[in-house]
Formats: sequence, C-alpha cells, structure tokens
Amino acid sequence: MTLVGKTIKWYRTGKGLTQEQLAEGICSVTYISKLENGLVEFNEDILRKLSQRLDIKQSLILSRKNPSLEEDLKGWLEHIHIFHIPEMKKFYNKLTSSITDDLHVDHHTLYYLGLFGHYLLMDQLNEAEKIFKYITNRSMVFKACAPYSFYKFVGIYYRRKGLYNHAIEHLETAEEILGDEEDPELHLVMAQVYNRFNDILISNKHAQKAFKLFQDKLYYVRMIDCQVVLGVNYCLVGDYYSAENYFVKLKEVDGEHLLDKTRANIHHHIGYIRFHMQRYDEAQKYFKKALDFNISESDFLNARYLLSYIHVLKKDHYLAKKHINHGLMIAKNINHQRYIVKFKVLKMQLEKRDGELLDYLQHKVLPFFENSGEEVELKHYYYLYGQLLYQNKRYKKAAEYFMLARDHYMV
Repeated sequence: MTLVGKTIKWYRTGKGLTQEQLAEGICSVTYISKLENGLVEFNEDILRKLSQRLDIKQSLILSRKNPSLEEDLKGWLEHIHIFHIPEMKKFYNKLTSSITDDLHVDHHTLYYLGLFGHYLLMDQLNEAEKIFKYITNRSMVFKACAPYSFYKFVGIYYRRKGLYNHAIEHLETAEEILGDEEDPELHLVMAQVYNRFNDILISNKHAQKAFKLFQDKLYYVRMIDCQVVLGVNYCLVGDYYSAENYFVKLKEVDGEHLLDKTRANIHHHIGYIRFHMQRYDEAQKYFKKALDFNISESDFLNARYLLSYIHVLKKDHYLAKKHINHGLMIAKNINHQRYIVKFKVLKMQLEKRDGELLDYLQHKVLPFFENSGEEVELKHYYYLYGQLLYQNKRYKKAAEYFMLARDHYMV
C-alpha cells in the first residue's frame, strides 16, 4: 500500500482545507476521498495539480519507487527491531550514502522510522528527539507506513525520557498490533517500564518471557539484560539480600557476554542496593565505577543523581554541587524533564532555598510525577513536600501529604 493518499490528507488537513476545497477545479470530491483512502488508481496529472495546491514537493508523491532501496530500508528496520547493532550500522552506512532528497514518500517514511530507531539504539537522544517531533507531527502517515515500528519506537523513546505512562500506552498498542507473534525486545522494554510503575508481577512476566525468547536464540547479551530487570525487581520489593546476590553473580559473567552498558548497569544497581542499605561509601564506589565505563551518561543520570544525594547527606557541599551541576547540564542537554526536576530539587535542598523548593514541588515536581505514573518517586516527593509544610507550621496540610507518602518509598 502506498502512502500517497495519506500524505495528501495530512497536507490538506494541515492547511485546514476540506475535500471540496481541495478538489475544486481539479477533480471530483469522490476522487479525493478515494485517493486519501487508497481506493483509486493514481492520475499523475491530478497528483501534480494537487501537489501544487498543497505545496507538496512533487517528487514525494510522483517519483518512482526503487525496489532495491526499499529492500535495504526494510532490512535496516529488521535489524533495529532485533537489536542487532553491527548489522544495523552496516545498513545505516550504506543507506546514508545513497539517500537523496527526491525520495518517494513510501521510502522517505521508512527511512525516518529507521533513523528514529537507529538513534535510540545508539543513545543519540538529541537526534532522536528531532526525529520524534517530525514523525509524531506526521503520525497519520507514519502509522499507516509501519504501525508496529511507530508504536514500539515511540514507546521506547518515552521510556528513555522517563515519561512512563506515555511509554506503556504506545508499547501496549504495539503488542496488540503484533498479535500472536513474539518480539523479545518489546517484552524487555515493557518489563523495564512496568518496574517503574512498581508493577513487579507484570514486569517479571515480561522479563521472563523475553528471557526465554532470547534463550531460544542464544542471545546471551540480552538474556543478561532481562536478568538485570529481574534483579531490579528484587530491590523494588525490598529484598536487598537476594538482589545483591543476583547482581554480584551477574558481575562475574564472562566479559564477551556483557556490553559496557550492561556492566555499568550492574555496577549501578549494586550501588543502588548499598545506597538503600545506607552503606554509602560502598554505594559511592559502585556509582563511580558505573560512570567510568564507555557509556552514554544520559542513560546513567540516576547514578550521578545518587552520587549527588550521598554528598548532600555527607554535607560535602563542594562535591554535591559538582555532581548536581554536571547532572543538570546533561539532563538539560537532552531535555530529560525527569532528571531536570530531580536535580533541581536536590540543588534547592543543598542551598537551603526552602521557600522556592516548596513552590517548585507544588507546581512542577508533584504534577510531573503524578502524570508519569511512578508511584515510588511520587511518594518520595509527597514526603519531602510534607516535611517542608510541617516546617512552615502548616500541620494539617503536611499531615495530608505524610498520609499520601505513608507507604515505603525510595529515592
């Protein structure tokens, strides 16, 4: 199915034109309706006139499709979906040297979906954000092109940005589109999102399903990534002893089966466990080790955040400020609102700007985490807000927030 009709509809609605207004003097309204729904043969003369009226670049809907290029684009997408980075890079290098400005819309759309997925896997979040804005603005066309890729990649993007409610909405739609087929990468990312909701049973179900599928393919690297999620879930139920044993064993896995990113993740979570056991010196050592790996720091902002938190607890203002500013700079650079608010709160606490912090929690932080779906984080900030209210002798209001935070919470 070609995307010419959907492209015309997108441009028409973007200009606020009715089908009648677009058709006037060119063709019948019936033809426009059938064209937009892919129910009519194309008339090049009509398409040319429509493109002129809508200011569409003519090559987008009139150029010839290249079967060889289409095959390469689909191959690229396939390797992105299965997390096969070496082959993905080969296709990327081949395609970027052959892509031109006069692509047919079918190829143009596949290319940008592939580019979006490619940037996500390569941790190039700033580039991914630019593509995200482009494809979501034209979601009508991109959903028609490859709905599964669209919903899966957008879901992964939202997870990376800490917008978990949006992430799971898109990932569950992808799962529905997939039907009876199985994609272990989809199960893995859903497991990662559900543990942010503290839905441990659902997270474990997806992680175990992904593990079995990766095991069938002998894909050891991703099997270990599934085990990392299961280890995190031990932390979330407060079983630090089991979690620590789990991650220490993973740390000893043969190096060829671990990416640097996975090793960093394991060290980070051992640090996370030691942090919650209040063994801060040990935690600090593991967080520093995690950040020493060849990784994108944007994926390890939590290690930087917890390092900052430890220095705040130790009243080491110099190092606390250094790590907070570094983390805030990274978060702002990739527009990661979750960590922008977390680092800003920590900075205000360090600088004892209680009045400003009270206002920031009320108007920015609490609404953000109420919308993100992260119950554990939300309880932490309810408790902090309650403390500040109590210090300001607003006891009744403080009690309300202490009640909201009464369950166990973590940083």
